[in-house]
Amino acid sequence: MKHKDYKSVLVVQLITILLAGIISQDMGYMIGISIIGVVFNFFVSINKPIGFLFGVIYAIANGIVAYDTQIYATFVFMIFLQAPMALYSFVSWARKKKSTESIMREMSIKQNIALGIAMAILGVMMYFVLGGSKSMSVLLDTIFFVCSVSACLLLAFCYKNAYVITLMSGLGGTFLWSYHMIETGSGCSIAVFYMIVSINSVIAVYEQYIQNRKFKIS
Repeated sequence: MKHKDYKSVLVVQLITILLAGIISQDMGYMIGISIIGVVFNFFVSINKPIGFLFGVIYAIANGIVAYDTQIYATFVFMIFLQAPMALYSFVSWARKKKSTESIMREMSIKQNIALGIAMAILGVMMYFVLGGSKSMSVLLDTIFFVCSVSACLLLAFCYKNAYVITLMSGLGGTFLWSYHMIETGSGCSIAVFYMIVSINSVIAVYEQYIQNRKFKIS
């Protein structure tokens, strides 16, 4: 994708978020968080370290909203993992002498199996922990939490699998906030944000796995 195409896609996404928030009469801070989140996700999806700085702001703000809306796993993830790891990722990626496209690594079969087992164990643990809380949707909250934690760590350590997991996280966030929107009538902008995260993840997966391989073959 060319530079002009990137800018056009980002502008369209920001306008979409803004319109969704206005139409559904979301609170201004929800729309603002979603806009920051889109910028964060978009730049990270195209391997731009600056995106992680937006990620720190997004994580703190979103964590506060998650606590207020009783999405407790998301609150813990955003405040205690996403924010510090986003800062670490910015420093780590910025220090790399090579382009971020070239430093992204693929996991081996054993590593993928280990990742799957770790995600399953974390999922079971979080499900039972949240089961005793007042979380609005324990299953959706658990899935979103597990995928988000995994994607956050994989991105920080430059594994391509992060984009696949981010796609899963985006889908989970879309369902979670859509559920919240149906229950409360607000949060449309955040639900649309996670839908955009899913779209950006598809773009990232295509460029990391398909386009890069085509380039290597040619």
